[in-house]
Amino acid sequence: MPVVNKFVDRPFDMAELEQTLLPQRQCGRQKVFVLHGLGGIGKTQLAVEFARRHYRKFSSVFWLDGRTEDSLKQSIATCASRIPEGQIAESSRAYSATSAGDVNAVVRDVMSWLSRPDNTDWLIIFDNVDRERGGSNADPNAYNVTRYLPGADHGSVLITTRLANLEQLGASWMLGRLNKEQAEALFLNRYGGRCGKAITLWCNCAAYIQL
Repeated sequence: MPVVNKFVDRPFDMAELEQTLLPQRQCGRQKVFVLHGLGGIGKTQLAVEFARRHYRKFSSVFWLDGRTEDSLKQSIATCASRIPEGQIAESSRAYSATSAGDVNAVVRDVMSWLSRPDNTDWLIIFDNVDRERGGSNADPNAYNVTRYLPGADHGSVLITTRLANLEQLGASWMLGRLNKEQAEALFLNRYGGRCGKAITLWCNCAAYIQL
């Protein structure tokens, strides 16, 4: 997953993810959470921090690059190499190292593994699913992310996106701008040791928050 070294805590937003996505023994349904908002607002950083804090609570965590359908398939194929030996076809487990075979077959094998009734506590993160489908301004490279959601009614799925219309897929949360205290903490993390530049940038940042 992406490296985020200067995360500023967003406890209210984090609590929304935790309430929906953490494994719950009394809930036998698949949990889908759509985290949407403007580009650069911090969706990926929040998703990374959620995974880092809670990965021990899941049986497996897969981070998928959702920028294009091809990048998504390749991410899923890479995940195949991490599935224990004997649980999917060996050719699928070896695909990321050899690139030999049909990537679509590898994707099907991974989806089947996620759908196993004895494999219920995984987390999948689809990051940057931002391509608009349908309408006059549709992206020709857009794809239907629901085709890549495991069919079984278990597990946890987190989708980060700029597309508010994906909120229909499950629980959703619009990530807003940082409040003043969070923005100040982020600013100090990045520029605290460079006083002259820091003062100018903080003034600009404070003005942005008040917009």
